[in-house]
Amino acid sequence: MNVRFSTLSTSIRILASTLFLGVAGHGLAASSDIPDLDGLWSRPTCAGGGFGGCTTLREDDARLTERALAYKAAIDEIAQPKYDCAPMPIPHMWTDPYSFRIEQLEDRVLIYYGKDDVVRTIWLESHNHPEPAINEFFYFGHADGHYENGALVVVTDKFTFDPQGMNADFRLPSSTQKQLTERFSIDNGNLKLEVSTVDTFFLKVPWEFTVYSSPVQELDANWTCELDGARRSLRFETSKYPDDPEPVRINY
Repeated sequence: MNVRFSTLSTSIRILASTLFLGVAGHGLAASSDIPDLDGLWSRPTCAGGGFGGCTTLREDDARLTERALAYKAAIDEIAQPKYDCAPMPIPHMWTDPYSFRIEQLEDRVLIYYGKDDVVRTIWLESHNHPEPAINEFFYFGHADGHYENGALVVVTDKFTFDPQGMNADFRLPSSTQKQLTERFSIDNGNLKLEVSTVDTFFLKVPWEFTVYSSPVQELDANWTCELDGARRSLRFETSKYPDDPEPVRINY
């Protein structure tokens, strides 16, 4: 009787251990899909440490459609929203030399940019977040995210039309067709960000780049737009269409 009880107890312990290891192993496997992105990160740089070269969509880029080139030729520099303190859109925001912070929460991820006091919300899937209505569009789009193979994958769409949506320096717009895919992962302790932008109105093929950020202890001094300062450089701009009415600049 004692032998049987001892054998039964041993069997129960083995079964319990097996179940525990199975659950624990499954938990580790699940958590390994979620990279630790939480923290402060330096301004993004290209592979090799260069800044800006790999991320710049230039005014004569072969990926631009005829429509994009025609728009660039038609629009005045003085019409750009940046002179009214409109923040840089994404993906152009990633080309600005400012650090940023990522905060990972259970149901969403927040990105705090060091420029223009911009905060993006990435809504994680499987948390029953409401989807935008069919007629809702947003300056920074609507971002859905999920964890996959050790990376945060974010797909953002529902953008408004933006006269500087691809590049504010070269008057390259983006349309409501713009869709942005971002993949955040950790590579040797650094943040690796792979970005792909599609816009069938203004891009023949996707615009893609990869940048890296290293951990930092504090954010760069936050840069916020001052309206008079933003408009100061307009004194040196002349309109391509002098017979058109002057733009109306509203002070708030």
